[in-house]
Amino acid sequence: MATVLKQSGGLSVDEEFIRRALDQAQINALRIALFQQTRDPELEEMAAVRTELRGTPYEFPKISKEHAAVIKQKAFEYLRDRDPASPSVMPSREEAAHMMEMFNGKKISEQHVDYGWGDLAFADNGFVRAARWKNKPADEELDKFHVTIIGAGFSGLMAAIQMQQLGLKFTIIERQAGLGGTWYLNDYPEARVDITSFIYQYKFEQDYPWKSHFATQGDLRDYVDYIVDKHGLREHIRLNTKVTGSVWNEENSRWDITTEDGDGNKDTLNSQFMISGAGLFSTPKLPQIEGIEKFRGKMFHTTAWDHDYDYTGKRVAVIGTGSTGSQLVRGVAAKASQLTIYQRTPNWVNQVPGYRNEVTPELRWLLDNMPGYKNWFSYHHTASAMQVEAFQYLDDEWIEKGGVVSEKNEQLRQMLQGYIRSKVGDNDELYEQLVPDYAPMSRRLVVDNDWYDSLLLDNVDLVSGPIDHFTENGIVSPDGTEREFDLVVLSAGFDVERYLWPVEYEGRDGTTLEDLWSEDGARAHLTLTIPKFPNFIILYGPNAGAVTGSFHSWMECLTRYSCRLITETIESGSKTFEIKEDVYLDYNDRLDKGLKTLLLENQGAGGGYYLNSHGRPGVTQPWTFDQFYEMIREPDFDEYSIR
Repeated sequence: MATVLKQSGGLSVDEEFIRRALDQAQINALRIALFQQTRDPELEEMAAVRTELRGTPYEFPKISKEHAAVIKQKAFEYLRDRDPASPSVMPSREEAAHMMEMFNGKKISEQHVDYGWGDLAFADNGFVRAARWKNKPADEELDKFHVTIIGAGFSGLMAAIQMQQLGLKFTIIERQAGLGGTWYLNDYPEARVDITSFIYQYKFEQDYPWKSHFATQGDLRDYVDYIVDKHGLREHIRLNTKVTGSVWNEENSRWDITTEDGDGNKDTLNSQFMISGAGLFSTPKLPQIEGIEKFRGKMFHTTAWDHDYDYTGKRVAVIGTGSTGSQLVRGVAAKASQLTIYQRTPNWVNQVPGYRNEVTPELRWLLDNMPGYKNWFSYHHTASAMQVEAFQYLDDEWIEKGGVVSEKNEQLRQMLQGYIRSKVGDNDELYEQLVPDYAPMSRRLVVDNDWYDSLLLDNVDLVSGPIDHFTENGIVSPDGTEREFDLVVLSAGFDVERYLWPVEYEGRDGTTLEDLWSEDGARAHLTLTIPKFPNFIILYGPNAGAVTGSFHSWMECLTRYSCRLITETIESGSKTFEIKEDVYLDYNDRLDKGLKTLLLENQGAGGGYYLNSHGRPGVTQPWTFDQFYEMIREPDFDEYSIR
């Protein structure tokens, strides 16, 4: 019988348990975490050799099996003998930079180092990217200022946490009945994030006990509640309240923000600063199909799932096969008597091993008890994700030789096509339906939640191409085939082009967003600010989609930048900040030229939402990771009129 070494969170931890935990460790992250605590030179000398994963375009720093065994043994002895009360060794920024290069097996840029230092969260009580004053005003002076934040999703909550750091008064206005933004709205079956939980989180909050490696919608709502309560945000939030309009008041340099709650009660807030965290995925898109209003069966959009409707044994249609449509098929197929999926455009679907795996007790224990491991485990995912940058840029030499985008992108295509073939076997007809005619990364990659396996079920049919029209009983295809349904699920995604909709904003001189954006869609400077709209910040605004990096990390960076505009305005005794129009125009000119180097326009964005109705990429940006991080690291106040 194994001897219990220690009790931890209700677990009896013996030597066998520790070894099981170490078997589940990401070995390179474990090596660096152990080196951080021990400074063992043998760990430093072990080479992380960058090796291409067979059959993929991905390259990872690989530790040899011999070294892995040594690392596990050293970690076992460390964990077995460690006094839990002993303090952890925290690295300096310079030491962490060296460890990041040890991890990656190569030199990394200064921008990568600084971003990684923020993600690792070893300093400043974990909140490396916190907003800070240079010369903080007295409390009685701060009491004169107020910030209105629109939206209680991850962007708006991040802005609120920064306001708390600064000691500024704020109010969050949320039109929904609950918190979490898109993760409150989307509660369809099988809803979960398609990015690992360990980077889909605020980096100053890495102790949260995730249940799954890829959090479900319910887990994400629990996480939001945890964040809101831990940081005392709930008292600042007005739920079931929509912003109906916002007008800049030149006389008192404030925004007059009109609101209406669920009972029809109207109110006006007067704030010096306004931040929109409405986000990209806030306005559901309804398909424009002839006769859709005639259908007499049940119909709803995925963002308005009717959980009271039992579709067990029913005939169900799902329209749309993007990230949402393909994700929910598994759950619907398990209950419906017949499921028919209408696919306009096939998507590239990526295999993610362990997509629905729960975090084991052993891994949870290791994250909680091996100092630094949770930080380096998260960093491992960040460093791995940075590789997708290489798939998105056009290689002129490759194209001149007859290629489509680049050699790396072609390798990705071959991997994804091989995966399709491995799932559908010799079913050539289905294979042809599933292979897109555009390059991977032209639109968002879809994560495989048993999508291909579901298509092989006896009760599932895939219908490719457009829908001709609806009838009272079902859907008619262009060839005249009518299929009857009890339920139609609309999975047409979001109208991402409608930034800040439906609020009517009016800036200086009566300027509206339509005035600024009518020519070719929404634009902003660094995704954040627009001329004629002083003291106004858009989080995850036009062209905010970075080629790589973690959403939450970018939000930490973007809110830090935004807060520096606010603090500079207050500390300088000024009333407003506003991006200069020539700076805004120059940035967007460079943006447009840069977008020509990406595959999006070249590939028509695969017919997806990355191109707006004007044919211009309005969601993503062309900047490399290093370029964009440098742009938003610190504001250039000469680009702004601060007065």
